[in-house]
Amino acid sequence: MEEMIEARVPAELVWDAWEKKLEKGLDKKLRYQVLEVKKGESFSILWKTLFVKMIFIHSVKPTEKGSQIHYKVQIKGLFSLPVRWLLGAKIKKNLSFVLKSIVRELESKRV
Repeated sequence: MEEMIEARVPAELVWDAWEKKLEKGLDKKLRYQVLEVKKGESFSILWKTLFVKMIFIHSVKPTEKGSQIHYKVQIKGLFSLPVRWLLGAKIKKNLSFVLKSIVRELESKRV
C-alpha cells in the first residue's frame, strides 16, 4: 500500500520535520525499529508483533514546485494476508490523512 502527494514545501523542509521526529523518538507507545536512513531522502521503520511485520517507508524528492512525498507500507509475516484484507483500506486512508496533515502543517509554518 502506498500514497504519494505533491507539496509546495521544499524537500529539505520535509526531511527536517521527519528528522526531528526521528530524534524525538516518534511515538513512545509504539515499539519500532528504524531500519534504514538515507539522509535527506528516505527512512524506513519496522513495527512488529507476534506474526506480522509492518515496514513503513517514508521518502521525499525535490520537484520544481516543491516536493513529492511518498509513504509505503509493506506487510509481511504469517498473518500478512488477513491483516491486508482486514486493515488494508484503513491503512491506505490513514496514509493519505497523514500525508495531507504533514503538508498542511509544513505549509502553515512556511507562511
